[in-house]
Amino acid sequence: MYKKEGFSLIELMVIISVLALALGLGVPAFNDMLSNSRMSTAVNDLVSSLHAARGEAISRQASVVLCPANAAGTSCQADGDLKDGWLVFIDSDDNAAVDAGEPIVQRHGPVGSGPVLELSVFPADSGGRITFSAAGTLRVAESTTDIQICDARGDRDTGGGVAAGRWIRVQPTGQPEIRRMRSDLQDTDINPLGGCR
Repeated sequence: MYKKEGFSLIELMVIISVLALALGLGVPAFNDMLSNSRMSTAVNDLVSSLHAARGEAISRQASVVLCPANAAGTSCQADGDLKDGWLVFIDSDDNAAVDAGEPIVQRHGPVGSGPVLELSVFPADSGGRITFSAAGTLRVAESTTDIQICDARGDRDTGGGVAAGRWIRVQPTGQPEIRRMRSDLQDTDINPLGGCR
């Protein structure tokens, strides 16, 4: 008797259908996980640099600035964008610019390739610079500084009320806090940057 080997056409079509279904469900979930990971990395790196700047200001009893870096990573970029990278440096003459003899204590390169489309700082006239005094407070102590980080997902809810973007509020005391709930991020009454779009 002839022995049958392989799959029938029906069996092959069932296997292909199951694979297509698994890929159709799995790929979007993987892309969301990847986007969430990139967002978390960008936010954590920036908050880490804010903590480092504040700590250096207190330990050295000097003004310390976090600012957008130029392409070489050697000075602040006028009207630069933090998504292109940033510097933390000791500003011993309080002019918010890296001068000879002022050490750069931290450099960070660009924030990935494409996931972060908008990294806004408020107040807008700060040029993206955030200055900590020798006491570790914001240089303009009566004000907060707000940083909003958004990606291509805009104001999407990623589940459980968590926003795709993030909002970092640096309190007058110099302490940064991360807001990740969509209701906070998109509330124009409390977020001066207006939320992700």
